[in-house]
Amino acid sequence: MTEARTLGDDWIEVFKQRGVWDLTPEIVQAWVERNATFFRFLNELVPPGGTVLEIGCGPGRHGIGAATQGFRVHGIDADPLIVDQARRNAAAVAPEAGIRFTVGDMLRLDLLDRPPGGYDAITHGGLMEHFPSAEAIRKSLRSQLDVARLIVFDVPIRSDKNLVLFDRDDIFRQVWTSEQWVHEVLDGLPVARWHEENHPNPNMTDDLVVALARDA
Repeated sequence: MTEARTLGDDWIEVFKQRGVWDLTPEIVQAWVERNATFFRFLNELVPPGGTVLEIGCGPGRHGIGAATQGFRVHGIDADPLIVDQARRNAAAVAPEAGIRFTVGDMLRLDLLDRPPGGYDAITHGGLMEHFPSAEAIRKSLRSQLDVARLIVFDVPIRSDKNLVLFDRDDIFRQVWTSEQWVHEVLDGLPVARWHEENHPNPNMTDDLVVALARDA
């Protein structure tokens, strides 16, 4: 009798397929360079040394990348195996950064033990497209804005390359264009900046990068 697979198992397979399960300094440096818009938004909008909460952190690409930029990072993910891998990656890539990865529920951010002064920003990548509807996405983002005044995130967009990538697994995703995301899904939210970023790497999704700011 085989054990039932979980969504976490599926995600681990996706991370391995894309070569981002076991991270090295070189992989993280390349990740920061390839996601130039995401990290530019972060550096321009968050004070130097600011505190960042990365939700749905996965094996730690965004969170460790932010830590290498000088930010204090707390990453959370619902799957303990993925959190353990993120901790191993942080120890291998940026042991001096003091990144904290813990098991946590992004739907209950009110339960987090926040640092003094709270979080300067919330970040996430490839997360919101897994919500069941546009309204569910807006509800989650509003709750995140209750925790931090700034959110920097990316989501994959509808492109030929992305559709090929998504065919490799059975994970549910909303597949919308940048215009649909900005003008329909994020309608009513404080969009401060957005930019579509297309990646030549065949294993990287083409993304929409967005910054939401409470005072935008």
